[in-house]
Amino acid sequence: MQNFRYALRALAKQPLFTAVVVLTFALGIGANTAVFSVLNAVLLRPLPFQQPQNLVALGEYDLHDKTSGGGIEIHSVSYPDFVDWRAGNSVFERMAVYTNQSVKTLTDGQDATHVQGEAVSADLFALLGVQPILGRAFLPNEDEPGNRVVILSHALWQRQFGGDPKIIGQSLTLDGQKFQVIGVMPPRFSYPIGAFAPEIWTTMSMLRESIDGSPPMTEQRGNDFLQCIGRLKRNVSIKQAQANIDTIAAALRQQYPDSNANLGAKVLPEVNAMIGSAHLALLMLCAMAACVLLVACVNVANLLLARALSRNREISIRAALGAGRWHIIKQLLSESTLLGLCGGIAGLLLAIWGIDVLKSFLPSNIPRVDEISPDLRVLAFAGFISLAVGILAGLLPAWRASHPNLATSLNEASRGSSESAAGQRTRASLVVIEIVLALVLLASAGLLVESFLRLQKVSPGFDPTNVITARIALPDSGYGKPAQAAEFYRKLLARVATFPGVKSAAIAWWFPLSGSEIGFNFDIEERPAPKAQQPTAQVNVVSPDYFKTLRTSIVRGRDFTERDDANAPKVVIVSESFAKQFFPNEDPIGKRIRPNGSVDPGEPPMREIVGVVQDIHLISLRDAPKPQIYIPHEQFAIQTVTMMVRSQNDPRLLTAAVHNAVNEIDKSVPLYRPRAFTEYVSQSIAQPRLNATLVGLFAAIALLLAAAGIFGVMSYSVTQRTQEIGIRLALGAQRYDVLRLIVGQGMRFVGVGLLLGLIGVFASTRLLQSLLFGVGATDLPTMLVITIILTAVAFLACLLPARRASLVDPIIALRTE
Repeated sequence: MQNFRYALRALAKQPLFTAVVVLTFALGIGANTAVFSVLNAVLLRPLPFQQPQNLVALGEYDLHDKTSGGGIEIHSVSYPDFVDWRAGNSVFERMAVYTNQSVKTLTDGQDATHVQGEAVSADLFALLGVQPILGRAFLPNEDEPGNRVVILSHALWQRQFGGDPKIIGQSLTLDGQKFQVIGVMPPRFSYPIGAFAPEIWTTMSMLRESIDGSPPMTEQRGNDFLQCIGRLKRNVSIKQAQANIDTIAAALRQQYPDSNANLGAKVLPEVNAMIGSAHLALLMLCAMAACVLLVACVNVANLLLARALSRNREISIRAALGAGRWHIIKQLLSESTLLGLCGGIAGLLLAIWGIDVLKSFLPSNIPRVDEISPDLRVLAFAGFISLAVGILAGLLPAWRASHPNLATSLNEASRGSSESAAGQRTRASLVVIEIVLALVLLASAGLLVESFLRLQKVSPGFDPTNVITARIALPDSGYGKPAQAAEFYRKLLARVATFPGVKSAAIAWWFPLSGSEIGFNFDIEERPAPKAQQPTAQVNVVSPDYFKTLRTSIVRGRDFTERDDANAPKVVIVSESFAKQFFPNEDPIGKRIRPNGSVDPGEPPMREIVGVVQDIHLISLRDAPKPQIYIPHEQFAIQTVTMMVRSQNDPRLLTAAVHNAVNEIDKSVPLYRPRAFTEYVSQSIAQPRLNATLVGLFAAIALLLAAAGIFGVMSYSVTQRTQEIGIRLALGAQRYDVLRLIVGQGMRFVGVGLLLGLIGVFASTRLLQSLLFGVGATDLPTMLVITIILTAVAFLACLLPARRASLVDPIIALRTE
């Protein structure tokens, strides 16, 4: 404690030095604490379930896709495959499936309310180890057809039913059918964890029923629409589970070649599967934040070296009076540790302020973003790195200062302190390290910014401005037949088209950059193939004016019209990439294909290609558009769609009018999630924008600290060489010669740092390749610009002390002690 009390007094005597060091530490610690807060909430904090370390996600992937087998993203699974996995495995205690395709409409006799529903297998809650706070969980037999039971979320129970404890056993009307409430889940429980928290859970019962006599979805092997979760048995590793599931998948490939010939299975930790592709970006941000912290440490170490030299006489007297080397080191480390703790407190305050800003940049597909907060683990992290950087930054200066040359130091006390050649090399080496780290950060930021700018320039194939979107889900009662759904949307589009300011309106199964897609296998009439060898294309069901509303060009053939109804010949429009891939060097108009999907019983019909449309980026701007097939809604009348309305003015003003139009046709149909189309486009590039913004900010901090480090070293060098400079000027040296001498000395350090930094850049930026778009990890123009920027900043940092040196009065300089 005595050391710390003395350290506090010593630092209080130099408030400017203390403030500079605390601010430097605060920038580095604050950046790391903010990023760690995200990593902690998203990846490190255990999932709120029983023994979450034993939860795994299972999914299928294409064996022909070389990038997916070892990746962190998996695809959905069919119900028959899930049943075979569950029956054939020996590594899981329980397995369950779920799908968010269960969109429900809750009606109370007057108004219709959309609720986010989830169809789950009965074992899900037992697998998670979570039980309802009221009522009970699902029973195994309630997965069988004919059961109508529902469990409510705590939020829906409170909002819609006032927290009535008598809700258990009552009936609700969902999609026009009566469901019995059997349970209410605990507060804050949510599964699956995502952007839209489920409000109700039903069993797989309805999905296992046939509506029109055709096989239900759960009997269609190859209809992959379910997400799968499993709980490992005790002492079973993920590697063992993967080996077991690989054996089952291989057997299914042999047994069902039509649907499973190219399918493999993957087992991942549940939390990793939830994060998906954001995992790599989070780790990259952690590495960049660590680089900022290292720059801060090196900068402070340089400042402490200079301070130790100015205290050379004091330390020498202590040593002469009997203070041991370890005692001196402890005293100096106490000061640097105290500075680190003060910087940690300031950095924590910066991080708390920055977390709210950071959350606004995070993509919506990153789970548990709302849980990002400075909990005990974050506080412990901030405390640990505060101590660590205080000790790390002070260790070298303390070691060098703890063994002074007493005779030299005490003799020189009368003429001021001078630094040894070894000390000068040490400080120069620290500057070189700062430049290397700053260059790596600047290069990374430059590449990510260039990548983001190029991504923004990608033509999505449509114009999202002045377009409002909203989801509509028709209940099964009253709209269970395709003709009924088609009639409803025909009336709705006709009404909306008459609104003032509306240019066009359309509906679609999925709309671009919403994060959803559906793929169908298809057959070409001229080149029939077995099902296992049939190609796949993205499929969308759209109304006439869909391409007009998106301002997407028809490049060949015609658009859909009102005449393309259920009684007309079956037609499709395909994308340019579809035409190039499957009908190269020939006209696809008039060709016939059979997409393997239909809303009517029986085999899907052959459809004639009547048009070719401009490619549209359906999922991501990063990836090239996939082959796409468009089917007219009247010939494939689905119940749940997205409505898009293009307006002359702000389209959000139309939300109430569209809602009223839906109510005028049927009050039991809700309109939900109204959003401007531009919001989806912005959200689709949220991850690259976050990467570029944060790494750019880190690089700017590192550049500022590196410039400060160079300035400090050169200023100190000028102070140490004041008499030498005075002598040079007295002997006839020009001020330009002094400028050149000082700037040359500093730029030599910079040159060495740039050389080593470029080697580090070419080695490290290759790790960014998967995060880049349209630019290589060693893009020479970017490297050249970054090198010029760093060189210019370093030159200015050298020039200012050099200019001060050139203005020295020789007479005054020669008298300087």
